[in-house]
Amino acid sequence: MLYGAYAVADGLYFGLIIQPQIFALFTLINILQVYWYGYKWRPATVFGACVLLCISYAGLHVGIWKADERAIRQHQDGLATFLGVLPAVFIAAGFFPEFYVCAKEQSVEMSNMFLMLDILGGVFSTISLAFDHTFDYVASITYLVVVLLDVVLVLMKLFFYVKGTQGAHSGDYHSTQASFAVDATKPQIIRHSEDHVELVGSAGHSPVGINE
Repeated sequence: MLYGAYAVADGLYFGLIIQPQIFALFTLINILQVYWYGYKWRPATVFGACVLLCISYAGLHVGIWKADERAIRQHQDGLATFLGVLPAVFIAAGFFPEFYVCAKEQSVEMSNMFLMLDILGGVFSTISLAFDHTFDYVASITYLVVVLLDVVLVLMKLFFYVKGTQGAHSGDYHSTQASFAVDATKPQIIRHSEDHVELVGSAGHSPVGINE
């Protein structure tokens, strides 16, 4: 939202103006899906939340846009730069929880395709600024921050892959596999019920229970 307002006020290329609006739309859809599927909200409640969020977004967007526009028109360079850099600060702050989780789990649970597309999006958006009337260095900060932090995630993923921990915490599947690893050369006794499979075990192994 912050960058979208700055893009409109600064008169950036049309594609760069609608890009953050599209991201905002996808974010809205994701938020509503959480409350629809996760919290089982009624359709009327979800619709009301959608209207409220849209009104709030539109109001804040127009307010920030007018503030940006006035700062640029009155040559208040400090304020204009601050409002242009502020989106990059919030984006960077949003990466740090992910960095913490990755460092804690010693694994980056993001697909290579997602990281590649995010990096290319930042690169091509920065390049597109060069085809405007003048290259906007303030606007480029937002894209370059995304590229830089995505590259950090890629390097972390490579490091954890070499270390052997990449993907080790992707779900219960790996832990189930590890707990079910037994000596195949020894006979196993398996008890099966409707919702539970129990490996009674063999010599040298403890019983293992797995819920289906």
